[in-house]
Amino acid sequence: MIYSNYDFLLLLPPLIVWFYNLRTALAQHLLLLAVSALFLAWTSLWNLLPALIVLAVGYLWFTLDKRRRLGWRGAGVVIGFLVLQLAYLKYRGFIADTFALSLPIPAALALLLPLGISFYTFEAIGALVDVERRRARVPAMRWALFIMFLPHLVAGPIVRWRQLAPQFASAKRFRWRNLSIGMHLFTIGFLKKLAADAIGPIVDPTWAAPGQASGSALLLALLGFSAQLYLDFSGYTDMGRGIARMLGYRLPLNFRAPFFARSPAEFYQRWHVSLSNWIRIFLYDNLAVAVFRRVHGRKRQNAALFAVILVVMALFGLWHGGAWHFVLFGVAQGFVIAAWAVATKGRSPRSRLGWITSLLMLQASWLFSLILFRGDSLPAVGQFLRGLGREGWSDPSLRWCLVAMPATLLVQAVDYYVYRRPVARILSALRGTALGACAVTVVFVGALTLKISIDAQRIAGAGAGSKPAASFIYFRF
Repeated sequence: MIYSNYDFLLLLPPLIVWFYNLRTALAQHLLLLAVSALFLAWTSLWNLLPALIVLAVGYLWFTLDKRRRLGWRGAGVVIGFLVLQLAYLKYRGFIADTFALSLPIPAALALLLPLGISFYTFEAIGALVDVERRRARVPAMRWALFIMFLPHLVAGPIVRWRQLAPQFASAKRFRWRNLSIGMHLFTIGFLKKLAADAIGPIVDPTWAAPGQASGSALLLALLGFSAQLYLDFSGYTDMGRGIARMLGYRLPLNFRAPFFARSPAEFYQRWHVSLSNWIRIFLYDNLAVAVFRRVHGRKRQNAALFAVILVVMALFGLWHGGAWHFVLFGVAQGFVIAAWAVATKGRSPRSRLGWITSLLMLQASWLFSLILFRGDSLPAVGQFLRGLGREGWSDPSLRWCLVAMPATLLVQAVDYYVYRRPVARILSALRGTALGACAVTVVFVGALTLKISIDAQRIAGAGAGSKPAASFIYFRF
């Protein structure tokens, strides 16, 4: 089940009504936990097992630490266990192939990658560190909701303990403003997801057989996938933020017009913001401090920081999947970040021409690194790169990618200018009103009608018994 599936769209309205008819915080929290567990177990009950282990191990640690003051060494043991569980369930194949190991696993889990395991594992690790630093009290219900909260359960954003846990302190009361703003976010995300689902069937055949496609087809498929990736992931997280807001909770922004960034560092302050912040706070900052403490001399420190960037970005790439092409994607992005810092000496472009040049160079490097990201394997990546010089015409349907990319840039341009003060004031005044809610409802009904029409045509073309094609790229992460 995903947010744009009919199952979930039918579940959401009664959930909101039922949630606000419950008058106590405990009743609301129990309902959210039950629905979150149902959502996670919809495709397989085994998806629940790793999440429940994270819940149990984390709460056991908080209880023992409160009684015996186990400190950072004890926290390190728990974090190590969570990392080992993640490595075993998500990277066992990669580890076994790389080191020629045999890693036994129950048959029921052999083909399963638990939904959202990277997201809630990182959230649990961040919460353990935050709680240990602040010596905060962790009630069992808040901890369970923090990990199992439906709107960010399987796709983020990756929230910190202090961002979300205080919001579970009391019962939520219905407010039209929350419903209006939540509907606004959900509708924007739904439209993005609808566009991403339309792009997938167009570009997937080319990516599946890059050795048989022409250079123009490969370039169009690359442009199409770049648009699909942004629309799919940002749309899904927008829908999650909208669900949270309709229920009276707030989740942080995860995308801020990344294609308008002027440097690689700024790009990762705009793309998957919550993961970028997590990696910077818990990995890069600690490694950088260790470098400055142990390495002396400006040149040696710069060289060591360059190595730290490559290691951190390699781990960033590995987060997306257990394969060497993901690692190389991260390393390539690390090289871009380091080389850009050296070439520009950390200065931003001052002229409009410099801004446009930086933007184009940055997006070109991002586009070509996506070949490593999207390729099914390193041989497939090699076939794609060799095929870029191949002559021939592309499939006419791929020309829609020339529409998808400018449309994606237009969406991000709207995002970019929405946060300028005059525009933000107008939209904030409109979003929280009955007029805004009616306008968003009309747009959503139109989008849902379009989705039903597309799915009906697809089912009619594929034959009776087939299901509408809808997927979420980041479910594999």
